[in-house]
Amino acid sequence: MALDQRQAIHQAIDKLPEERLAELRSFIGYLFYKDQKQGAAWFKAIYDLFEPVRTAVAESGMTEEEVDQILDDALEEVRRERDAQSRS
Repeated sequence: MALDQRQAIHQAIDKLPEERLAELRSFIGYLFYKDQKQGAAWFKAIYDLFEPVRTAVAESGMTEEEVDQILDDALEEVRRERDAQSRS
């Protein structure tokens, strides 16, 4: 990639609002993973499947930490229910 293209990307990143940076980091992670796992169709299928979720979260204005907390709470609830069932 030419230097001027890299500079244009950096400038565009600098103009992004803070709340979009987590989404950008996630997308860059996806690109790195995709390059490492060339042709990983299963990953693309899952990534595409969750597009509506990513869009809804981005539009909601929720932070990455808020999403993580919701997922942690849901996981804890499932574990509590599973543990309660295994004791009965």
